[in-house]
Amino acid sequence: MQKHLEGIRVIDLTAWLAGPFVSLNLAAMGAEVIKIERPKAGDPCRWNPPFAGPQGVSHARKTDEDTSLLYLKRNRGKKGISLNLQSEWGKEIFRQLVKKGDVVIENFAPGTMDRLGFDYPRLKAINSRIIYCSIAGYGQNGPYRDRAAFDLTIQGMSGIMGVTGFPDGPPTRCGAWIGDMIPALYGVCGILAALASREKTGQGERIDISMQDSCFSLIMDEALDLHLSLGIPMRTGNRNPRLAPWNVYAAADGYLAICVASNEQWIAFLEAIGREDLKEDSRFKNQEGRFKHSDEVEIVVKEWLKGLTQEGALRTLRAKKVPCDAVPEIPEVLEDPQLKARGMMPELLHPQSGPTGLKTAGFPVHFSERPGGYSSPAPSIGQHNQEVYGGILGISDAEMEKMEGEGVI
Repeated sequence: MQKHLEGIRVIDLTAWLAGPFVSLNLAAMGAEVIKIERPKAGDPCRWNPPFAGPQGVSHARKTDEDTSLLYLKRNRGKKGISLNLQSEWGKEIFRQLVKKGDVVIENFAPGTMDRLGFDYPRLKAINSRIIYCSIAGYGQNGPYRDRAAFDLTIQGMSGIMGVTGFPDGPPTRCGAWIGDMIPALYGVCGILAALASREKTGQGERIDISMQDSCFSLIMDEALDLHLSLGIPMRTGNRNPRLAPWNVYAAADGYLAICVASNEQWIAFLEAIGREDLKEDSRFKNQEGRFKHSDEVEIVVKEWLKGLTQEGALRTLRAKKVPCDAVPEIPEVLEDPQLKARGMMPELLHPQSGPTGLKTAGFPVHFSERPGGYSSPAPSIGQHNQEVYGGILGISDAEMEKMEGEGVI
């Protein structure tokens, strides 16, 4: 056994980002992920620019092999098959896969799997050990169940945008696609828990992930209802509604983050910047005082930073162990030696043409005994039909040829 989830077979019906990000992480931990796509059409994400292919990277497709960079990133380590789930023959093939599978993941609109005849009770009747995970914008029940959803709408409806931005500015989207990716990570947690439970009970599980639920869970670490009653702004920019100094500050040549979370760190900060005279200032004696007088604290920090370089300021603060770091722009992040040392910037590969010359993200969970990671590029449509249909289901070449002729695969 080389990876933790070896021997676990995942039947992946997902498209776009939330669902594929679930199976991407499972594949990195060794699961055999079989991605099902519509014959010829494939995952809609395939057709989103920019593209990579035999003639390089561009914003327009140059060859039939050209594939979206998004698709190539989100589907590494998976096997790809084509299957028409609208046809009766295709549905029967899917049932055969479920018999031999451990996990089914889908992110169709609620009700779609029921109409196809693949709701949990019917799949459970085929395989009582099956773990069935659904991800939808608002879950499988509730008044918003049938609403379409994307990252932006979910960041809005979950409250993420309500707490992101500056006090005098509009609600703002978080730059990363967390409206999709956070629910996906909850989906991974649910699947891993269900797999562990199945070892004891022998029974599968139904997992219902709401993208709104998942993102709402992130904002409630803060006591937002209390903040409302106290008149504290919901959006505070980079500042912390409880602590000061806690912000991103401009130096002469860049930005740095300073985070002072305790009285001891405040004393260290004052010593670092040469303002020991403020140690006994009653306004700043504790966290409550520094929060109440946070505007005055901001003035102290900004006055100290005048004329200082980013590196000079960081060196001074680190000498006193004040929590701080640079806030680099993306070109600097892409050259970060720490990320490179931990293998977080592998080259993105295309299934036919190989190296693209572009970076992607490595798997961020580092195991000591059974390392994770992506074993292969994202598949082309139907790339593993022979391996899956012939090798796993025992379908003959002649039957597969007939299936292809009838548009089943």
